Amino acid sequence: MFLALVLAATARAQVPGGGAVELEDVVDAVLTNSPDIEIGRLAVEAEAGARLVAASPFDVEVSAGVRGSRDVLPLVGGSNGLFVTESVETLTSATKSFRSGIVVSTDLSFGRVRSGAGSVWADQARSLVSLLVPLAGGRGGGAVAGAERAAQESYAASRFERDHIVARAVHDAVHAYWLYLAAYEQWKTHVESADRARRLVEETEVLIRADERPMSDLDLMAANLAQKQTVVTAARQSLLDARHALGVAMGLGADAIPALGPPLTAFPETGADSRVPFTTAVRAEMVRMALAARRDLAGLRARREGARLAWEGTLQDLRSRWDVLARIGYMRVSPRPGADALSSLRRASGGANGLFQIQYEPLATNHAVRGRARRAAALERTAAVAADDLVRRIEANVRVAMERLDNAAREAVAAREAVRLSERSVVTEQEKFRLGLATLFDAILAEDSLTNARLRRTNAQFRFAAALVRLRFETATLLETTGDVVSVVPNTMTSFVFEERKP
Repeated sequence: MFLALVLAATARAQVPGGGAVELEDVVDAVLTNSPDIEIGRLAVEAEAGARLVAASPFDVEVSAGVRGSRDVLPLVGGSNGLFVTESVETLTSATKSFRSGIVVSTDLSFGRVRSGAGSVWADQARSLVSLLVPLAGGRGGGAVAGAERAAQESYAASRFERDHIVARAVHDAVHAYWLYLAAYEQWKTHVESADRARRLVEETEVLIRADERPMSDLDLMAANLAQKQTVVTAARQSLLDARHALGVAMGLGADAIPALGPPLTAFPETGADSRVPFTTAVRAEMVRMALAARRDLAGLRARREGARLAWEGTLQDLRSRWDVLARIGYMRVSPRPGADALSSLRRASGGANGLFQIQYEPLATNHAVRGRARRAAALERTAAVAADDLVRRIEANVRVAMERLDNAAREAVAAREAVRLSERSVVTEQEKFRLGLATLFDAILAEDSLTNARLRRTNAQFRFAAALVRLRFETATLLETTGDVVSVVPNTMTSFVFEERKP
């Protein structure tokens, strides 16, 4: 008997944790510490880099260099038998590829050249402009331009996916908080039940000493107390497990988790006037809102659009290439020894030169183009299937979430009333027990009924809170995103006011 009383008092004193934890603190910790959110942010950075890489083929390419050469050629019929040419020149070139497929390049060189070992050096200046125009395959930039447009869509998709990762991390943390609160309330309920059992033991001892109860009643009460204490120990372990799960969801380290104190934020209100009338029109509006605002769906649609653009780009290359190449240039040469290159341009003689060429490349010889086209087509179909499947899942999940919230609200209202009636019953049975009008079994049964009613009320409150945050998540109304800043919408965890938000 004494041991059972000591165990009950010891367990009641072991309230785990340190300072109280509020739901707002949990959300702030998730937004700051979650590794999943950080991975999502880094994915955005990676896609930004990939977008730059995809756009690089359309950057202006500039090159400069110095070239020197000496050629010895046989001279047929000459007295020496050899002809020597030497040159030293500086080269500057620039090339620009446009997204239409047109390529423009320019070359400019200044140098000195001489022909024959006994000849003098001459200054030479050359300029050249080339224009390549695709007539069939390659028009519109082809696969290269398609890849750039696809990279832009992938970057947008990564931002949508990052926002969805944030929403999921917040949802999981809030759900873990409500689970922690439920475990804490259940632990307190069992502790209070053990306290009531202890008081029954003490009251029974008083009645036994007054010869109003037989000594055998004390054994029954002591057994009841020991049973209650066993449940308290199990409930405390469940509380520790829930606290651990909450700390992990918050992104806390192993040393910080034990410092989490009891939950401070109460469950959302579940009064009869807090229920939402989920009419047919409201249900349809909820589904429409979710499809318009879900960031993961927006990300999948962006990736589908990117796959489509990449596929369309490869289709431009699925034709034989017919290219027109036009080139025009000008050269001036100054035979005057000692003259610099710039003066050669003004005084020396020169002339224009040009080239017009039509190039043909049959498609049958380009297996890489065919392979890229098949891969792009498969990726586009895959993205389309994934997007359609997510639409189906969102529609179903929103409807289920509404049903779950509606049923949880009904259950919470009924459970609260059951607790009120059970509390009255306990008071009545205890008074009847003191007067000798009720048996021990009646008193214990009333106590157990109250404990079970309070446990069911806690479970109902938890299911209601979890259903509310789930519906918020499914309808994309859990968070508010402005640019790259993500914040929690006020009262989203406890209210039923749903406002439309678009990605």
